[in-house]
Amino acid sequence: MTILSLLRRIVRHRGASISITTAFGMTMLIGSAAFAVDLGSLYLDRRKLQGIADAAAMAAAGRPGEERAAAERIIAANCDCGIRIAVLDPGTYTADPSIQAEQRFTGGGASPNAVRITLTRDRPLFFGSFLTGRQDSIIRATATGARRGYAAFSLGSRVAAVNGGLPNALLSSLTGSQVNLSVMDYNALASTDIDLLAFSDALRTELNADVLTFGQTLDAQATLPQVVSALANASDGQAATALEHIADRALPRALLPSRAIDLGPRSSSIRVDAANPVKVNALGLLRTMLLLGNANRQVDLSLAGSLPGGSGVNIALMIGEPPVGSPLIAVTDTNDVIVRTAQVRLKIDTRVATPLASVHLPVLAELGSASARITDIDCRPNSGAAVSLGVVTSPAMVAIGTVPDSDFQDMKRPLDPGPARVVTLPLVSVDAEAELILSDLNEKPVAFSRAEIDDGEVKTVSSTGLVAGAAKSLSDRMDLDVNVLGLGLNLKPLTTVIGETVALAAPVLDTVLSDLTGLLGVHVGQADTRVNALRCGKARLV
Repeated sequence: MTILSLLRRIVRHRGASISITTAFGMTMLIGSAAFAVDLGSLYLDRRKLQGIADAAAMAAAGRPGEERAAAERIIAANCDCGIRIAVLDPGTYTADPSIQAEQRFTGGGASPNAVRITLTRDRPLFFGSFLTGRQDSIIRATATGARRGYAAFSLGSRVAAVNGGLPNALLSSLTGSQVNLSVMDYNALASTDIDLLAFSDALRTELNADVLTFGQTLDAQATLPQVVSALANASDGQAATALEHIADRALPRALLPSRAIDLGPRSSSIRVDAANPVKVNALGLLRTMLLLGNANRQVDLSLAGSLPGGSGVNIALMIGEPPVGSPLIAVTDTNDVIVRTAQVRLKIDTRVATPLASVHLPVLAELGSASARITDIDCRPNSGAAVSLGVVTSPAMVAIGTVPDSDFQDMKRPLDPGPARVVTLPLVSVDAEAELILSDLNEKPVAFSRAEIDDGEVKTVSSTGLVAGAAKSLSDRMDLDVNVLGLGLNLKPLTTVIGETVALAAPVLDTVLSDLTGLLGVHVGQADTRVNALRCGKARLV
């Protein structure tokens, strides 16, 4: 007998119709109860489990290296109801809108910044057991928590040694008036750190703009006296006194501090957070503001050099505008922000007396921008490298030669040195030419531990094959062309004297070049890096 024929017989049979109807009705009633009671209860329990999973994910993400223990504490504090951790997967979350939401989390990674957690719980069934034959059901909830940390980093933080009158000569030229600081003043500035937020707060007061955030304050036009006064108010002791001395003498040149400082996630701050400062060296920050105020302006220096015959050294300095969107100091939580040093050109004009003649030695130097970016932030307590940077040293060209003044002052046009007339006598002239190019564009890793960050340690990155002493290297490879009455002749005695004279002057020029570029925060074939702050921040759901 088929099922269809059996159903037809049941429908035609009149006996026990009430019982059959009641049985069908009870089945429907129990099914409705299962939907109404069990599914509603399951939904509420699922919502509660999801809330616990969210809290556990944020706790786990906020405790790198202790993820499971942090999640278990949250579970125990919320419910003693048999919740199990089915999956706990540390990984990396990339907050990139161009990536689909479900693909922004990737499990694993050397320094995870997120945790994905799945919780399960056995939930008893009431009426549903009559239909499913099961006494309970497993519910689960998944949540992902990510930790948003940030680091502040900068380039050009090394403080040059104070030799002779060069620092005061440079400061005087950059401020536009005479500045005389003692060695103790420089040492005080070199050993003092200033909180960028405290500086922003002091600048806000100088600008009478109390309603602005710190980011808006830095984006407002200010003058050099206002900026240096803000630096003085953000420091103390002898450093503050030295900065006030400079502020009183600085010309009112306009600048936008935001061209050099990017506060990133701290831009919206309106109050100084003493517990989480962003410390920057006072001398380095002063230098940064002075360079910004003198961008694309020729600065002339005159020094008394310790050269044979007591000859002097004249220096012409050109400082380029920072590239748009490339600050000198940045606070960020991504690897998209790149900091760069200023582009610098130097023309060092030197005359050295010899028994035969006076040798004119023009040295040109063009230093491009060194750059750095954050490649990794590792907030695990026992990690060796809390912050890792990728650094590219500045390309450099150093030459003995000449260029037209218009070419030297045009920072958009590359320098193309020609031969320099180093000796001019009634019957004899000598031309010299030498060029040294350093260009190492490979990104080099630099790692900073938490202790190194707290101590304000500066690390120097050198380009591959860096020559020690650019002027000395130039003298070794210098080509001389001697002309007598317009005829090209090689006069060995004269060329020997000139070669020896240049070799004697080279160490002095190297010292001047090193000290000057050090004071400017740029170095031939080198980049100085510092991580100014690290904050791992609070976790959030993603």
